[in-house]
Amino acid sequence: MSSFFSFKKIKSKKAVSPVIATLLLVAVAVVGSAINFGFSQQYFNSAQASGLYGIESIVFLGYDATDTDHLTYHDGIISNPVANWHGNQISDGINRGERIAIYVQNNSVEQVTLAQIRLAGNIYSYQSLDSDNKMTPYTSSVLLEGGYTIVKNGNPGAPADVIASASPTLQPGQLATIVVELDENYQLGRDMQFKIITGKNNAFVYTVASGQNTN
Repeated sequence: MSSFFSFKKIKSKKAVSPVIATLLLVAVAVVGSAINFGFSQQYFNSAQASGLYGIESIVFLGYDATDTDHLTYHDGIISNPVANWHGNQISDGINRGERIAIYVQNNSVEQVTLAQIRLAGNIYSYQSLDSDNKMTPYTSSVLLEGGYTIVKNGNPGAPADVIASASPTLQPGQLATIVVELDENYQLGRDMQFKIITGKNNAFVYTVASGQNTN
């Protein structure tokens, strides 16, 4: 009789153990995940706040690649409403010498330098504009084919303001428009890869459709 009860007792323990073990494993997993999340969050927050780790973040906010004689900047202001400001008035594609605009924001906690930008595989060179730091009509020779500048804000009925820096830089949190003067013709509807490489060799990629905009 005693052996029978002993057998039942052992059997009962075997039936309960898997349940307890499962609960323990779940509890350990939850606690471990919470601790790991806490440490990870603390690490990235401290890295971003201090800027010691050089975390760079550039966000693309949209673009204007329409086949028109004006552009809309990142702040919603339309460039000078005069003919041939950023292109011709003929719907023949966006051609060499005309311009497109890409809206960006520096989401980093430190200044970001643009070491190189590419559009559809072509490398474009930064150009600081006149001493007044104003946007110029595309019919002028200041911003050259294969060049780009950075507009920091538009001005209604007047030339936009460009960054005054001799090198292409974006300040922490800054919103801006990169204005590119095309060095070749692009058919309407073509997808063009726009790529930014920073001074720290980080790459940020975006797709721009010729003849379209995100406004």
